Amino acid sequence: MNLKLALCAALLILTGCASTNPAPTSTSVHLTPEQSIALPRMELSTPISQEQLLTIHYQGRQEKVLVILEGQGTSLQLAVLSPIGIRLVDASYQNGTVAVTTHVPIAQLPPAAQVLFDIFLGLLPQEDIAAVLPQGFSLVDNGTLRTIKDPSGQVIEQVHFTPTTGNATRYASRVEHKIFGYVIEITTL
Repeated sequence: MNLKLALCAALLILTGCASTNPAPTSTSVHLTPEQSIALPRMELSTPISQEQLLTIHYQGRQEKVLVILEGQGTSLQLAVLSPIGIRLVDASYQNGTVAVTTHVPIAQLPPAAQVLFDIFLGLLPQEDIAAVLPQGFSLVDNGTLRTIKDPSGQVIEQVHFTPTTGNATRYASRVEHKIFGYVIEITTL
């Protein structure tokens, strides 16, 4: 497909599928199909600004998206773009509530609020995540791997971190949701 045709197709997609109104706000996500949890409260002691390339394996497909993450205090903004820069989804978090605006729906991606929780799982201190887990669920963190398990010991979700030395900040490099069947590989740019 030549560049002009690709640009025209992208414009048609954007104008035909754009949603300017954010979806109703959400304060919870599903840990399993039967178990939802409240989003943890977030208080960032230092502002964050990151760009990440995500490779998402979900429903037998692989998608690559660029994520721009900005956060300060109790707010976090997440923009998801296609590899060629088309804005797909915007999500904002403020005081435990998520608002999502979908510009171009993509069925092969997990819900934006779910991906935001995955980001929290890799970003927030262990005690903040553990505080919202249902009774009997556990969170184990050994430095390079953070795992959520249900009361029977079944692994629900895991976050792999890049190894660090000294006081270096650790970054999530892979998220695996065993119940919902998706894997997100993260490259911090």
